[in-house]
Amino acid sequence: MKVFFDRQYLPTIIPLIQKSKSEILIAVYEWAWYDHHRSGTAQDLNRTVCRQADNGTKIQAILHHDYRTSHLSKLNRKSASRLRRHGVEIHFGSQKSIMHAKLWVFDNTTAIICTHNISTRALTTNRELGVVLDDPNIVSLIRDYFIGIWTNSIEFRE
Repeated sequence: MKVFFDRQYLPTIIPLIQKSKSEILIAVYEWAWYDHHRSGTAQDLNRTVCRQADNGTKIQAILHHDYRTSHLSKLNRKSASRLRRHGVEIHFGSQKSIMHAKLWVFDNTTAIICTHNISTRALTTNRELGVVLDDPNIVSLIRDYFIGIWTNSIEFRE
């Protein structure tokens, strides 16, 4: 187990994304997309996820969605649209409960549970923390949790 804080998120998660070969599972409340942001921001993560999907890694992501006109739902729909262009499978969590979990599972060998949304603010300003887990039993439980949410979520449609 490894604990990381605040700005350690990108240097922790990007190598895990890059070395994944078969599957990445992601659940997050907010996923922001910045078309023209420089490196060192959430856009680095966006580019890395897209590149990995382009290279054939199966990536599934669940984002929060409440109603079409909310700011958060518009933000998540924009990101979902961009990610889907690269083959990332996107679902929105049920409107009956908030998709507030932030988790990643890489090739069913490593998992991250964290407080970070995918936004520049979360990566540069907010006080955030996370843990990297590699115990096979714990990673399997987290993967099963994701699959349970995925099964009961709504596929993103443009």
